[in-house]
Amino acid sequence: MRPADLARLVALAAVWGASYLFMRYAVAYMGPVLLIELRVAVAGLALLAFVAATGGTVGWRRHWKAYLFVGSVGLALPFVLIARALTAIDASTAAILNALSPLFASLVAAVWIRDPVTPAKAAGIALCLAGTAVLVGWTPAPMSAEQLLAASFSVIATALYGFTIVFTKVHLREASPLGTAAGTLLMAALSLVPFTPVNHDFSTIPLLAWMAMLGLAVFSTAFAFILYYRLIADVGPVKAITVTLLVPVFGMFWGVAFLGEPITAGRIAGCAIILSGCSLILGVFRPAVRAAP
Repeated sequence: MRPADLARLVALAAVWGASYLFMRYAVAYMGPVLLIELRVAVAGLALLAFVAATGGTVGWRRHWKAYLFVGSVGLALPFVLIARALTAIDASTAAILNALSPLFASLVAAVWIRDPVTPAKAAGIALCLAGTAVLVGWTPAPMSAEQLLAASFSVIATALYGFTIVFTKVHLREASPLGTAAGTLLMAALSLVPFTPVNHDFSTIPLLAWMAMLGLAVFSTAFAFILYYRLIADVGPVKAITVTLLVPVFGMFWGVAFLGEPITAGRIAGCAIILSGCSLILGVFRPAVRAAP
């Protein structure tokens, strides 16, 4: 990668990793559904304005049904699940568990579009499962039932991500990437309207929580999508998706730096094993192997 591309990759990992910090703080004051409704609505409107300003189109007439499905099942639901999980587990654990998305995407792709499970992918899947067991099981104190349930919410969210990655590849191949991002975020906001509490006492929400919500929506969602699709255009999807391997690192960094979360041996080991598995699933090391004499 060129230095500019590498800088964008690191910046993207940093802002996506910060989403767990923002959610962990703001969810205590807003609750999961209200927080995510504000996140997707603000981010969707910001991206819609960006698409219009750059002369792009969303493609509502042709793709609205697919946008609604991805927005509700692939964005709104997993976002709410992760926000709910962050009421019981810390940002570092949630960020590491979110790295399981490639595992589920590879399993869904194998069944749906007959994408073969190579020996490297099979080894990666096994490592991801082992890393999850280490992360959840090797803790200073045993996880409570509430924490285990919260961790399962994070895992379910990544399974939904994995499914919708393949769905998007199949059903939204002809939609523009930024149009898809704007359309699915706005459909996510629409799908959450019936579940969003309207009687919330907004006067109890401190300014810092509002700032965290805006950081989540503007930087970790809208700006992150713009960076991501710029990377795809410049270096291709295979290199761009390696950001998955950096997000948990930044998630832990922000959690330790701003929330005082501990760095434990189990967390480091679980993260390392999961990311090793993801690197095999994503084929990160294959180009290097092919280039070797």
